[in-house]
Amino acid sequence: MIEINLTGRKALVTGGSRGIGAGIVQILAQCNALVSFTYKQNVQAANQLCQEFQGKAQVLAFCTPAENIDAMRATVKKAAQAMGGLDILVHNVGALWPAQLQELELKEWNRGIEMNLTTAFIALKAAYPYLRKVPRGDIVLISSSAVIDGGGGSAFYAAAKAGVEGMMKALMRELPQKNIHINTIHPCVVDTDLFRVRYDTHEKRAKVSKQVPLGRLGKPEDIGYLVAFLCSQMGGFICGQSILVDGGRTMWRKT
Repeated sequence: MIEINLTGRKALVTGGSRGIGAGIVQILAQCNALVSFTYKQNVQAANQLCQEFQGKAQVLAFCTPAENIDAMRATVKKAAQAMGGLDILVHNVGALWPAQLQELELKEWNRGIEMNLTTAFIALKAAYPYLRKVPRGDIVLISSSAVIDGGGGSAFYAAAKAGVEGMMKALMRELPQKNIHINTIHPCVVDTDLFRVRYDTHEKRAKVSKQVPLGRLGKPEDIGYLVAFLCSQMGGFICGQSILVDGGRTMWRKT
């Protein structure tokens, strides 16, 4: 039986203390990668995630404001030193809140773009000097199905996530020449704490579940499995792709 084995690979996951990010950290660590992750303020969640793998795998946490390029560069340097290098970057930082056009002010728009698009650029800039030096580098950008269907009513979020995909496509013209793979994942209806803020009752979540042909909500580890696959030998010929992980919901809603 073929299994995903990331032994010897060193990964940094931004926004990794909870939700989808934590699921990615867990799966990469279970696949024997050395993993570092950033978090903004949830110290308890970060410590719990590290303790989960204590004595089993190396998982390190760094408190880092993702919108600060100097802080991100410092964190990447520390993580690379601790792990003995860096060859995988997974950018998962993002922020979402309801914002109708009439109430959306420019300051709020700019903040949404900063947290969902500019942070991706910052992470790429910070990690690139390390990724270009290894035999194979991998970048996985976590975007959103909002790129495809507009999402749930936050224009800044859909616009920023579309920007993430556009940036990936542009970088496809230069990064593969440096042996760096880059791909984008579009999650949808993944059961996280943020998802439960929007769908705050069992009835609301059940209604969404019925819109998924596979009959369930996504789990953070569903995204983690795909990240691990893309960064493994099995994903060695996959580059420049945008992959929707939604249990079939987006296509179902179009029919």
